[in-house]
Amino acid sequence: MENILDEVCQNLVRRGFKARVVADGDEAMLAAAGIIGKGSVGIGGSLTVKECGLAEELKARGNKVFWHWLDGPEARRAALSADFYVCSANALTADGVIALTDGSGNRVAALSFGPRNAILIIGKNKIVADEREAVMRIRSAECAGANAKRLGLHTPCADLGRCDDCASPDRICSVTAFFERPAKGLENTYVLLVDRNMGL
Repeated sequence: MENILDEVCQNLVRRGFKARVVADGDEAMLAAAGIIGKGSVGIGGSLTVKECGLAEELKARGNKVFWHWLDGPEARRAALSADFYVCSANALTADGVIALTDGSGNRVAALSFGPRNAILIIGKNKIVADEREAVMRIRSAECAGANAKRLGLHTPCADLGRCDDCASPDRICSVTAFFERPAKGLENTYVLLVDRNMGL
């Protein structure tokens, strides 16, 4: 997998992302914390970020952290004005296109405009061949379905194991974006590509 990680990393850099490969969640956490320094941090909903233990590390050292998973729903908006925004992606194509799907659009918004800097921590399990496979992964029972189940929601992907392009009030894939290059609304978009399976 090392060669594909290096290739994807080179493609991210070619597209303008500040990308590097890290060995595991611990190295990702240390790398992200080093980039952030003393800045304030917003965090999007992310099992990958949770697995890294980044929020706890930042809070312990005194950074201002806004994360709705720990601080309640009002933290979603506060996160958009932080110095750094940290999240993961739902899929990453081999040629370096980052794909995200949101229910509320908070991660898509943050990676487009608001915070000055973004850091994406992406496990190797999210690498796909192309944008078509990215959509297939996003809508799969293993991705959207597993996330909906985790949240106790009732959607076709969670209950039936397949996407039905539903109109369920529980739908969690309302906004999908492909980042072919870093958005010009941010100063820096960093990608830490982890040589481990992380998140959904």
